Amino acid sequence: MDERFALAERILRAQPFSRLLGTRLLAFRPGRAELALRLRPEHRQQNGFAHGGVLAYLVDNALTFAAGSVLGPEVLTVEFKVNFVRPARGDELRAVGEAKAAGKRLAVARAEVYDGATLVALGQGTVAAAG
Repeated sequence: MDERFALAERILRAQPFSRLLGTRLLAFRPGRAELALRLRPEHRQQNGFAHGGVLAYLVDNALTFAAGSVLGPEVLTVEFKVNFVRPARGDELRAVGEAKAAGKRLAVARAEVYDGATLVALGQGTVAAAG
């Protein structure tokens, strides 16, 4: 296993909220991260779709992991925006984050969340190196 992937996986497991949701790291390389989350009944809203908070969490974590892959492991989200494109109805979501621009302390990243092959949410945010 790649050292960078192993470190990213340890960071994900150190996040109590990510453990609660059951998030898994699928891929991690410079400028890119992929996460997955199997939806449980408590992740859904009253109509059976994935709750917007779950989608926003995936956008946040995917873009932050992608930015962290270029800024280093100690990062914090400064801000992010989410567009909900379609309701997520499936059993598993996949989030893909990409760092689009990075300096020494800040990076701008984008994230897309998929329900199978269907885009259900996308977002953009700024991430800062902590400390």
